[in-house]
Amino acid sequence: MMYMIILMFFININGGHALAQEAEGRPGSVKDPLDVSHIGSPKIYTIYNISIDKTARTSSRASRAALRSAQRMALDTLFRKIIREEDHETLPQLSDGQVAELVSGIEVANEKSSRVRYMADFTVHFSRDKIYNFLSEKQIPFAETLSNPASILTVLEQDGAAVLWEKNNDWRAAWLSYDTANNLVPIRVVVPSLANRLALTAGQVQLGDRQLLQDFADRQGLVKLYVMSARIKNDIVRQIKTLELSIYKLGDDDFSFTTTIDLDITTDDMSSLYDEAIKQATYWLDNEWKEKVMIHFGTSSHLKVQIQYDSSEDWFQIKKKLESISLIRKVTLKNFTIRAAGVEIEHSGDVEQIILTLDQENLILTEQMDTMATEENYPWVLTLKK
Repeated sequence: MMYMIILMFFININGGHALAQEAEGRPGSVKDPLDVSHIGSPKIYTIYNISIDKTARTSSRASRAALRSAQRMALDTLFRKIIREEDHETLPQLSDGQVAELVSGIEVANEKSSRVRYMADFTVHFSRDKIYNFLSEKQIPFAETLSNPASILTVLEQDGAAVLWEKNNDWRAAWLSYDTANNLVPIRVVVPSLANRLALTAGQVQLGDRQLLQDFADRQGLVKLYVMSARIKNDIVRQIKTLELSIYKLGDDDFSFTTTIDLDITTDDMSSLYDEAIKQATYWLDNEWKEKVMIHFGTSSHLKVQIQYDSSEDWFQIKKKLESISLIRKVTLKNFTIRAAGVEIEHSGDVEQIILTLDQENLILTEQMDTMATEENYPWVLTLKK
């Protein structure tokens, strides 16, 4: 029975890209309207929440124009998500047809129309293989691994008072309402529970008490913890409000990132100031992660790996996770037993990148310290993190 399970897995993973491509449907195809207000787990080659409002002579013309705009806007968002800013200028101008060729499917929600107007929210799915081929031809490196969520503590200082858990922390409210569905690093705002209120104060977090924050992260089981500090100042002379943004990453000795954002003081609405600060903070987080997982064309590796598992349930979990990892190009079965399978994994990027990518899927790849290993042995071991 285990033989059949393993055999089915390797047939599936090696043919996975072709099967997935067939299931994606033709480029530009529109699925039934779906509610995308709750996205769940974002996908790297999917762009969410593209809101389009178009006017034309007829509703049908407006809807076609909206579809073209949604696809183009989504592609621009995807490229900003996965490639470096300095590489954006090297991208060629694409026609509407060329953009549509890269699309594998579209979901439409919240449609509204009149005789001359069409509005909708789009979710656009792109073909991984076509995006890969497009960037490969241009020799543009890219990132295709989503990070595990980053947990953040939001401290707001205004008029000499700092708040963290309080209800009047508009900085936290802005983070909670900000759309980060299309970011490489998902965001989780730490909630103001009673236990959290007792564990940390705004002053302690502002000071970056490393041991206190580490103890807090350990108790909460937080892998990545950041402090997002916003200090609001009123410049009466220049007639502006200033937000000083400081980001502290747990484990660093000093602030990881600082910047200043200005806003015309004539308005009491702080939302645009907060949104710009969050945009810059998430951009910094994405770039920090992007540099770790960036794939450069011409770099690939083969690893001989022994996959170890305790049960068939573990095996199916490992199977599903490996199938979802775009970095993995091919898995070749060499041998297997009831509790382990010997495989050769061909993947893009270097070894450090595949280790980091597997870790995002709760898979642990470790190198055996056996100096007597031979070609027939497996220098690497893959296990499921429990």
